Formats: sequence, C-alpha cells, structure tokens
Amino acid sequence: MNFVGHAYIAKNHPHLIAGNFAGDSYKGNLENFSHLPDHILKGIELHRYIDNFTDSSHHIKSVGKIFQNQGISKVAYIASDIILDHFITKNWANFSDEKYADFVQTIYHHTDKNLMHLEEDFCFMFERLKEQKWLFQYHTEEGIDIILWQFSRRLNFENDLTKSMLVYQANKTEIDFHFANFMTAIVENSQTFIANKLI
Repeated sequence: MNFVGHAYIAKNHPHLIAGNFAGDSYKGNLENFSHLPDHILKGIELHRYIDNFTDSSHHIKSVGKIFQNQGISKVAYIASDIILDHFITKNWANFSDEKYADFVQTIYHHTDKNLMHLEEDFCFMFERLKEQKWLFQYHTEEGIDIILWQFSRRLNFENDLTKSMLVYQANKTEIDFHFANFMTAIVENSQTFIANKLI
C-alpha cells in the first residue's frame, strides 16, 4: 500500500496516523527508535504490519504477476502499491462515509502536529506532498500517470513504472477484483492487530 492506503487503515485511530504515514523512514529494529513517543512507535509498528500483510497477500502477488508478465518487472509491486491507492480513491464511497477531502485534512492535521518527532527526509517529502496536492491526484488516471512519473524519477535504476497505468487499463477487471478482496482482508486483519497490539 502507498500513502492513501496506509492512512486509510489508521483513520479510525488518528493518533497512529503520523507514525504510520512516516513509517518508511524508519529502518531496522524498533528498539533503535525508543526515544520516539509511544503513539509514533505504534504508528510505525502498524505501518510494518500493513507492509508485511500486503507483501504476503496472494491477491497482491497476483496483481504483481500481471505487471511482471507485461514487462513491468523490477517495479511490479511499486506499481501495485500506487495503483491500489488509485483503486481506493476512485471507489472512496465504498470505503468511507467521510468526504475524501476531510480525510486528507485529517492526515495533514495529525501529521503536522507531530513533525517534530519525524525524520527530516519525511518532513521534506510531506511538505511537497501538501504543496503539490499529491493526495488529490490519486483518483484520476491522469493523476496516477503523474505520480508514477514522479516515483520513477526517484528510483536510481532504469524502470518501466510509467507504463504501469497502461497495463492496469488493459487488465482493470482482474486487478480490481484482487484489490477489492485484498482491501476486505487487510481492513479486517489490521483492525484486529490494532485492537490486540496497539490499544
């Protein structure tokens, strides 16, 4: 999952949003970050749970194989993560009664007030995310094309990430089937994890 998916999983537990949203910035054993507030550590722990669940999902593996079979080899699962956010946002009414714009403002609010606890590289990226309104680009195919291009440029090797939307468009029914089933599973399992481990 990418930005939208991670934040969506934590939306009913807003104290977890900042750590979850910034989770990629923290590598290695969580004990290395014991100086961080408890709610940030728990957010990072949720981020890692979501990533592990996603990586092991047969639905996501099936989507990855679709991209790989179409030549999106090295970055198949990056493509899957980004286009999953597109799936969530374009079908937002199926996932939440809250307006999407209000959801984004919740992300901004809870992340902004915790920036002093978060890594400098994340804070820089987060400011760009807000300034360029990245979270409002995910729901359109044109917006995803821009995001795929931006991510492609950040990678330090040649890749075909920008071609991913064409593969998605050609296989939309099958990919959306896998995404829908994956979302049902991850929402249920994540809420159980939060209830048992983080509350």
